[in-house]
Amino acid sequence: MYTLTTISSYLQALLLLALGTILLLMANLILKKRIHQKEEIASEMKFSSSLTLLRFAQRIALPLAFLGLISLSMKLADFSDRLQYIVQTVFTIFMTIIIVRSLNKAVELAFFKYFEKEWANHDQEKHLKPLLSLLKFLFWLIGILFLLANLGFDVSTAVAGLGVGGIAVAIAAQGILGDLFSYFVIFFDKPFELGDFIIFGDKMGIVERIGIKSIRIRVLSGELLVIANSDLTAARIHNYKQMKRRRVVFSIGVTYETHPDKVEAIPQIIRTIIEHVEAIEGVTCDRSHFQAFGPYSLNFETVYYIPSPDYTIYMNVQQEIYQKLYRAFHEQDIEFAYPTQKLFTQAIQNTEDASVLER
Repeated sequence: MYTLTTISSYLQALLLLALGTILLLMANLILKKRIHQKEEIASEMKFSSSLTLLRFAQRIALPLAFLGLISLSMKLADFSDRLQYIVQTVFTIFMTIIIVRSLNKAVELAFFKYFEKEWANHDQEKHLKPLLSLLKFLFWLIGILFLLANLGFDVSTAVAGLGVGGIAVAIAAQGILGDLFSYFVIFFDKPFELGDFIIFGDKMGIVERIGIKSIRIRVLSGELLVIANSDLTAARIHNYKQMKRRRVVFSIGVTYETHPDKVEAIPQIIRTIIEHVEAIEGVTCDRSHFQAFGPYSLNFETVYYIPSPDYTIYMNVQQEIYQKLYRAFHEQDIEFAYPTQKLFTQAIQNTEDASVLER
């Protein structure tokens, strides 16, 4: 039988919980409205000093206040032993969920607050998001262990079992762990970043996403290539995005019938064309030389630099140089060489030699 005192304590606890919940819901609505207003100001002015504080109050302080409200209501109510155990169990579950969610929200707010700064390296934000997810998972794992310990389970035995079983899991999942360690190598060593154009093996493309397990690369043919982190870190990578300037080497050959004066003028013709490139400013000629006597041509080798890693700019410059070079050679009657063979025959001078040939 419930006494008047017990019923009164129940009513007090229920009234406190109801009033406190209503106040917290009203506070949540007010904070949500203020956050919405501050976000509009932040998008226009690029700055809001109190936005982080309001987010903290809504996502962390209010859930913790609700947890304290439940705890205070439980102390006012005079439950029986069995009911007390049930209520305590439910409270422990709610407490674990709220604390873990509050920790995750706190880490998330700190993460985004850091990258709101103008001096922060915003290129690292997408790199760190997978680590943020991993940290949240670890918080939930610790929270579940804490919950099981408070519910009376022997967590030490489970942890010891995880330690022994973890070895087997690590052996079975060594590929996944290898990709995880490769992710940290990519993050700290930075062989490439998002948006970089890289070449590895016979593949080339732009890095679109770097995850904990795999990397997504948009190849030139258009499809998305998904490759494991460990496979990419083990390969030789050519990173063209971080190249400050591009070194270009090309060779041409002219026929052996070209006049010596024109042969001497060819290097200067090439230098002049390179120095007056219009596709981009700053193209410089390093050298242009008569390189060698080839099997069927006089060979010239030229080296020049383009002050841009962009592949399209490189092709524009190369195209302009080739077009102007072709026109210049055409105007000066200089012929490009191509693989040819010439047969020289000697006329027979007397009939005696002819008779010898007839035999």
